[in-house]
Amino acid sequence: MNDTNQTEDHNHQLEVKSLWNRSFILLILVSLITAMSFNMVYVIISKYALEVTPSLTIAGVIAGIFSIAALIIRPIAGVTADTMNKKRLCIIANLLITIALFGYTFSFNVPTLFFFRILHGVAFGISGTVNIALVTNYIPKGRTAEGIGYYGLGQVMAQIISPNLGVQIEELYGFQPLFLLVTGLSLLGVLLLTRLNYPKEQVTKVSKKRKLTLNSLIAKEVLMYAIIGGMFSFGNGIVSSFLVLLGEERNIRNIGLFFSVGAIVLFVLRIFVGKIADNQGITLIVNISLIASAISMILIGFAPVLSILLLASVLKSIGQGGGQISLQAECIKRVDPSRVGVATSTFYIGADLGQGFGPMIGGAISSTFNYTILFLFCAVLMLVAMLVFNLYQRKYDTA
Repeated sequence: MNDTNQTEDHNHQLEVKSLWNRSFILLILVSLITAMSFNMVYVIISKYALEVTPSLTIAGVIAGIFSIAALIIRPIAGVTADTMNKKRLCIIANLLITIALFGYTFSFNVPTLFFFRILHGVAFGISGTVNIALVTNYIPKGRTAEGIGYYGLGQVMAQIISPNLGVQIEELYGFQPLFLLVTGLSLLGVLLLTRLNYPKEQVTKVSKKRKLTLNSLIAKEVLMYAIIGGMFSFGNGIVSSFLVLLGEERNIRNIGLFFSVGAIVLFVLRIFVGKIADNQGITLIVNISLIASAISMILIGFAPVLSILLLASVLKSIGQGGGQISLQAECIKRVDPSRVGVATSTFYIGADLGQGFGPMIGGAISSTFNYTILFLFCAVLMLVAMLVFNLYQRKYDTA
């Protein structure tokens, strides 16, 4: 038994000398599958909710409650990831995701849809936090941003394929076949996780007795970066929830191309943005990202045709890709290795707040005013975030 554990630990040590090791690649595949199931559902969930309820505001809440549920569970997931077996946690989380996706197939009323939407959010929150904490074990030191950038390639590939695929499947076959398909995908992810080569963890007595305090749940030193990162997620949540509806209102066909084009841009960015962030820092990258995101929101707000939306998609992806990769990597760099899980969950707090409250606020604004006002509001938020970020960076640099 001891020999087996020593061999596993030895293999783990060999793997982290190279970025492209077997475990790293396997986790990218799991990330691809999880992101595909998420994106195929996310772009049509508001439309599905409108089949259940006629209220646009309630539909926005149903879309956004997913991220609020993830937000609530993130801090617990972070501290748990730092003290327990990450592989086991990933398997449990992905099983819960599978159950939630299957539950959508018979969610024909608001309470049932709410329940499975919340379950999906909780499981996704655990999975996302633990996966990042786990994958950093297989990234060589000094290549954190680069490794996280490459790790996100699976998610980007899913964004290229799955939003448009989800829309097309729903239009051709209906909601239930789509939900059954993503259930099968999620189950495949669980099976792949069982094949992960993972060294035996020794949880110390100190870890087991660690008290749950605010400091153990939240990495306060990276809170500002989490908030700024949340601005990108706020815009992303609104776009994902309301762009299809905007396209229908303005008679813009093939709206799914917006997501595919944006994902291709994200794919290219992830190849080199991480290296730049590791070598040059984040200030310039984040500023460019926020400006690009603000312009993209303005273009969406006024876009009368698909070509303008595709230009907005490119700018949105430049903003989201550059900003979120560099901010997330910086969060991990600024904490002790034993707190990577907490730093990851803290970063996702901002992402979940943005992704969760975005559709809720978006539903209220669009029903009261219109989609143009909604996206102009997003643009203003991006510019305010840029001002706050630069004031913080100036204070941090002089500290």
